[in-house]
Amino acid sequence: PIPGALGTHYRKNLGGQAVLGPDLAYIDTIDYSVDATREQSFYDNVRRYWPTLATGTLLPDYAGIRPKIHGPGEKQPDFRVDGPEMHGLANLVTLFGIESPGLTSSLALGEEVAARLLGAQNNHSQ
Repeated sequence: PIPGALGTHYRKNLGGQAVLGPDLAYIDTIDYSVDATREQSFYDNVRRYWPTLATGTLLPDYAGIRPKIHGPGEKQPDFRVDGPEMHGLANLVTLFGIESPGLTSSLALGEEVAARLLGAQNNHSQ
């Protein structure tokens, strides 16, 4: 496993095609291109569970950017829920750092967001 990530794993997409990933790299600028310099380390990670994988058999698919609320080497903080008191926009609740623990807590997070929004509506109707 890569610190701060689930690690490179195998799954099938909805079309039944094999997908390997994700790979994690912290970046300083927004760039959605696949970084060819990471190819060897990607193969090395996959070969931990597929040792006979031949070089050159994989095709890069896409790169995405997942926002993080911590940097490399920093401890992952708890997720954060910000309401208007933080950003000044009425009826907007933003959630940051919702990774595996946050997904497990999704019902409770939904209740928290609903309570904040309903509370804001009740405050405006009085």
